[in-house]
Amino acid sequence: MVDIFGYTDFRKYLSDVYADRKRGNPAFSYRRLAQKAGLNSKGFVYNIVNGKKLLSKSNTFRLSEALGHNRPETEYFDNLVSFNQAKNLHERNHYFGLLCHIRTRGRGASSEPTRLVKEQFLFFSKWYHTIIRSLIGMYGFTGDYARLAKMVRPPILPSQARQSIALLEKLGLIEKDANNAWTVTDNSVTTGPEVASLAVENYHVEAAELAKRSIRETAPDMRNISGLILGISDTGYRRICEELREFQSRIMAIADDDDEADRVYHFNFHLFPVSETGGERGKK
Repeated sequence: MVDIFGYTDFRKYLSDVYADRKRGNPAFSYRRLAQKAGLNSKGFVYNIVNGKKLLSKSNTFRLSEALGHNRPETEYFDNLVSFNQAKNLHERNHYFGLLCHIRTRGRGASSEPTRLVKEQFLFFSKWYHTIIRSLIGMYGFTGDYARLAKMVRPPILPSQARQSIALLEKLGLIEKDANNAWTVTDNSVTTGPEVASLAVENYHVEAAELAKRSIRETAPDMRNISGLILGISDTGYRRICEELREFQSRIMAIADDDDEADRVYHFNFHLFPVSETGGERGKK
């Protein structure tokens, strides 16, 4: 059986359900599923799965009923569709919160996959978790949460530092050594692409706010903030993106080779359009 609560992409879920039922019944098809849902279009479900069409609210419930969902599964599927088809970050955050809540009821709060998805999302979406892990890598940590909180810039609360340590431990990103001090591990955090994408969006919003704050609060000789206004084509944009990727690799190499690192920096890369295209050049 395909567990719907393990999915953050309703199209991937439908594809896996199709494959699972096809194995059990070779006569099963997207067309048959559409007919069971009372949908006349032969390729309706196929086009939905392949991202060629959006799934309306009414058809979401028809399809859910045809799949034999119980009440929690129906509620989860409905919000999963809304999450994937949301138009902005605010909506995606709203529906992700509902998905986590429904998943907890559907699987149980003690479910390891349920807890892991929430913890992964928290790690990616809060700016200070990575900073605290970097500070532990530089200085270690023995339990002074007030001092650790003050080392973060801007400072966070000791309670936030404590929560961050607990989260990093759960994700296996830090561990205690023989002297009962926290040290970093070589583990990494991964999650589904939809959850990671949402978390990264939230992270970049917070990072942009940090950059704005640094202009007001950080001395000019301790920060480097600049900007360019460029007139470029799509080809030029892609060339610049490639240059940025190579530049990031060189920056990371410098940081990796820096054995005297004593401070954590945040390096933002922003490149975005501030105008619309105006048709062919030279024409008004």
